[in-house]
Amino acid sequence: MRKKLGIIGGMGSHAASWLFRRITELSYGEKDQEYIEVLLHNNTAIPDRTRAIVYNEASPLPELMRSIELFNRNNIEVAVMACLTAYHFKPQLSGLFNGYFADPVAFTVEKLYEIFPDLQGRRAGIIASTGALHSGVFHKALEPLGITVVSLEGEEQEKYFMQPIYMQGGIKSGNTSPAAASLFLQQVPLLQQKGAEVIIGACSEVPLMLRKEHISLPYIDVFELLAQKVVDTCYHYI
Repeated sequence: MRKKLGIIGGMGSHAASWLFRRITELSYGEKDQEYIEVLLHNNTAIPDRTRAIVYNEASPLPELMRSIELFNRNNIEVAVMACLTAYHFKPQLSGLFNGYFADPVAFTVEKLYEIFPDLQGRRAGIIASTGALHSGVFHKALEPLGITVVSLEGEEQEKYFMQPIYMQGGIKSGNTSPAAASLFLQQVPLLQQKGAEVIIGACSEVPLMLRKEHISLPYIDVFELLAQKVVDTCYHYI
């Protein structure tokens, strides 16, 4: 029996749609009844995660908890959030959920060990929201392993990550303009200039824009990795 999956979406909706589609594509079903049963709660009432973390604005927790309660009522066994910044709030949510809460940060560490048997002294370039960088959700996992995390900061982070995400014609709109795409893709060479040896796409919007062929370095698309791990978990393959 496959495990039932719950996806908390709405952060943004196109990222949740991408995750559901990718999980379906990676599933091991050959007929309707062999695919994963999925409850996608596209919870658009969840406040912006970066605004909450950086500027102490409205917390996403009450609405994230509402999604978890919905999953519990429907006997969902595996939960995932379609926003990597939201994993800053996972410690407060895990104890409320009756099943297994997938952890993309742990999956990223596993993947890094596959790429580099010795992580000491490595430099990882993180593409992530200002909220994720500010919270240190990836830094806290990687730095104790001897990895130096490099990222864009200040005006660079605002111009090349936040602006193409939120601007008119930005990635969250689902109708990304050439200007937004051009800005977003400039993050990779900037991180290379900072000495990155591996690029980590640590935002749910990254796979909407960035492809492996854009990058000459080893690349971990955390959202893609999360999709595969969730599928394997639901099919009891891990």
